[in-house]
Amino acid sequence: MHRLFASLMAFALSLAVLPAAAVEVSHAMGKTQVPDDPQRIVVLELSFVDALAAVSVSPVGIADDSDRDRVVAAYTDIIGQDWVSVGSRKTPSLERIAELAPDLIIADKTRHVGAYDILSSIAPTIVLDSLTGDYHEALAQAAVIGKAIGKPEKMARRIATHKARMHAYAEMFRLKSKGVTAQFGVANTTGLWLHSPSSYVGSLLRLFGFDASMTGANTGDYAATYVSISLEQLSAIDPDILILGRYTDPAITDTWTDETLFQELAAVRTDHVFAADAHEWSRLRGILAAERLAGQLTEMMTGQW
Repeated sequence: MHRLFASLMAFALSLAVLPAAAVEVSHAMGKTQVPDDPQRIVVLELSFVDALAAVSVSPVGIADDSDRDRVVAAYTDIIGQDWVSVGSRKTPSLERIAELAPDLIIADKTRHVGAYDILSSIAPTIVLDSLTGDYHEALAQAAVIGKAIGKPEKMARRIATHKARMHAYAEMFRLKSKGVTAQFGVANTTGLWLHSPSSYVGSLLRLFGFDASMTGANTGDYAATYVSISLEQLSAIDPDILILGRYTDPAITDTWTDETLFQELAAVRTDHVFAADAHEWSRLRGILAAERLAGQLTEMMTGQW
């Protein structure tokens, strides 16, 4: 009788930890059964925070590079501050993730494939290509996340609203962007990296009607998406509009300002070099990020054309 009771109790406890229902989600590593209404979500890239914030869902854990300011006010105003840092996006702490007892983990294809089996042993894990994906892929990933968190219809409505807003921005930019090349890059003390046409920001600029000033197919390769560039190479690319984000002040581009090659850039000669927030333009991707970028680009261009 005691053995039977113990068996029944173990069975009852096993049922208690199983989700009432599950949904199959397709992602970069295959298909995964996830709870149909996960309550304890851990996200390992900032674009996944963006997707949750877009439908007012708060995660319990975020890979924020151990810097809570990386999660900008546009997100925390929606998701709040009641989340735990699980360390860096590149190498999040598996121990901290496990301690949070998540029922869903959302990971990045470039950064976390090597840890997929371990992450999956902690909780159902889906993997998406945030880091090297473009704008259109970011929207597709948001739809996948909407399904994974049990809010596919709400996410679909938010994406539809977003597309309408972005269409309005595109129509406005296209009045002046035809035949104009635009390029975004980030700089620190040691180098400049241009975001290729296949990058998130690069594909957004193309959505707005700007021509690409450099070539680049979407290969999913980090080095082909974010390209290290010298001043000589920048001179050869020579965009009409140059948008720069500085991770350091001064950055290497500040040491170029007296160089003839820099002074002869089309963007420099026409006063079309603009400063952007490196963190927001380079690290943030998704629905809210795109809308913020479009608004900031509008402010940059006002009165310039």
